[in-house]
Amino acid sequence: MEIHFLGTAASEGIPNPYCSCRLCEHTRVKKGKDVRTRSSVIIDEIMQIDLSPEFSYQIMRDEVDARKIKNILFTHTHPDHFNIGELYGRMEEFGHFIDHPLKVFGNDIAISACTSLFKGYSKQRLNFHRAIPFETLEIDGYSITPLLSNHMEWEFSYIYFIEKEGVTLFYGHDSGWFPEITWQWLEGKNIDLSVLECTLGTSGNNRTDNHMNPETIIATRDKLRAIGCYNNGSEIIISHISHNTEMNHKELQNKMAAEGILVACDGLKINI
Repeated sequence: MEIHFLGTAASEGIPNPYCSCRLCEHTRVKKGKDVRTRSSVIIDEIMQIDLSPEFSYQIMRDEVDARKIKNILFTHTHPDHFNIGELYGRMEEFGHFIDHPLKVFGNDIAISACTSLFKGYSKQRLNFHRAIPFETLEIDGYSITPLLSNHMEWEFSYIYFIEKEGVTLFYGHDSGWFPEITWQWLEGKNIDLSVLECTLGTSGNNRTDNHMNPETIIATRDKLRAIGCYNNGSEIIISHISHNTEMNHKELQNKMAAEGILVACDGLKINI
């Protein structure tokens, strides 16, 4: 399974265009891996998780053929993850010679927003499917289970457990310390790669709500080990990184390397 990180930033991006903090100022000068666009990944070139505001730029930068994408999984409807206006490019009169529908999965609010926006859509171009928490979907050879995150008060926000041919990915954006029902579901499940987030700065609190900080990431790693999710090759990589961490890529990488945790950058591809 190939994971391609199109973007690795939280909602502000790095640099935040309106911010003059040390990290944003540093990034304007140094650029490179410190520049982060809003988070999204593509799996095996055919399955996407979330659709960022920079999608068109990201796929040009990384030479991605978006015509290969068959499925999109939405985590929730915050605008840095839910840039559905981009999907107009699949509507008749907007896109031509499109030979397969794009299957779109998300919670009821996400799917209702899509069907309201794309009035008169053709099922030859777009298929919309409501995902139910803890109900496994079978999609093009992948088994995908939406789990509940600790993120939004009035909307189910999903994190995803994805399995194909015995290889497993746990995609954990956006969430603080996971709800107990999610921990219970995960117990004993083998995870080859966990993609967690690092939106908050160091605070001494390892049970943060809404988003994670370095301490919560480490505590999550320890909990995954304790409930039997780790094998000898299991890895954790962090993305959805905010300037509020107050660490550039190298600084964050050095901090997390001591814990055996990787740090993603825009454009990174890894195989599990």
